Amino acid sequence: MQISAQISQFHGTGTPFEVSKIPVGITSERTLIRVSLATICGSDLHTVSGRRGADTPCVLGHEAVGTIAAPTHLQSATGKPLHEGDRVTWSLMASCGACDYCTHRKLPQKCETLFKYGHARSEGSSTLSGGFASHIQLHPGTAVYHIPDGVTDGEAVPVNCAFATVVNGLTTIGTQPNESAVIHGAGMLGIYAACYLQELDYNIVAVVDINEERLQIAKRFGATHTFNPEKVSIEEIDAALKQLTNGRGVDLGVEVSGAISGLPNLATWAAIGGRVLTLGYVYPNAHTSIDAHQIVTKCVTLRGVHNYHYTALGTALSFVEENRGRYPFAELIGQTYPLKDINKAFEHAMRQDEIRIAIAPGG
Repeated sequence: MQISAQISQFHGTGTPFEVSKIPVGITSERTLIRVSLATICGSDLHTVSGRRGADTPCVLGHEAVGTIAAPTHLQSATGKPLHEGDRVTWSLMASCGACDYCTHRKLPQKCETLFKYGHARSEGSSTLSGGFASHIQLHPGTAVYHIPDGVTDGEAVPVNCAFATVVNGLTTIGTQPNESAVIHGAGMLGIYAACYLQELDYNIVAVVDINEERLQIAKRFGATHTFNPEKVSIEEIDAALKQLTNGRGVDLGVEVSGAISGLPNLATWAAIGGRVLTLGYVYPNAHTSIDAHQIVTKCVTLRGVHNYHYTALGTALSFVEENRGRYPFAELIGQTYPLKDINKAFEHAMRQDEIRIAIAPGG
């Protein structure tokens, strides 16, 4: 059985996306998804701008939701059968479940035979491998989750990258109620981190960003304090954070900006025995200068985390379902473009005047 799918292929920096129709064979050994909505992630922008490489041609897009479009033998991550018409989201990678990374190291996102959606060359069995298309085919080893009926596509679409990454990172570094935290960056990951820490009973959730509009959004998502480094100095932020923490400094620093100033600042602001988590450097040559003396003498734990263990996706999805009445998750999605206007969508996303720009392939 074959279908006709519409895809947008990326051929390299400076070249427009090519939108075309292709025939695709359907097999029950994979899961065919009709993509309802996809969003442009920061890593997509890094790829299109040339900040990070890509094996072209490829179909970008990994933050996506959709419906099951054909019978499949695969089951959901919770063991439930998958039926045509089911609304789902899925992990941004497929892993084998048997290698050392998948088992002993508990890092399936670093599987020896890892397949990442929106990052693979678009050819053969991987032709439908990204979210910026009418359909995507999921490989065995992908964690698929049903989207709760009360959760909209707009609320769910960034969860399988941004929010799951935040949940995995915070779980890895460890959190404690009544602690203080400072988040470096008020993009999608920073916004998610703010509300997640707020619901974990953090006393102080400070957010640092140079975009004033994003800082205002952060306040709606649980930030107790915000700082703009273009308006106050790093030293002034340090003094304010120390005043808020009785002179100690913050217990937890979360870097999600990708800015090279992130790690040095968080090392400065950290308390003795503090922890610093970095998630934002998802592009090569992110060289930064840090005073290692701060790390050593303050006994700071520094931990980098990339992507996520697939169980974090289930946790993030449940969080959105339980807290959608407290936080306006859907408002994080800005203008939505049809697939034929993907080049306009990326031009808009590059301006970074909205947290996320969306693409509706069926629009």
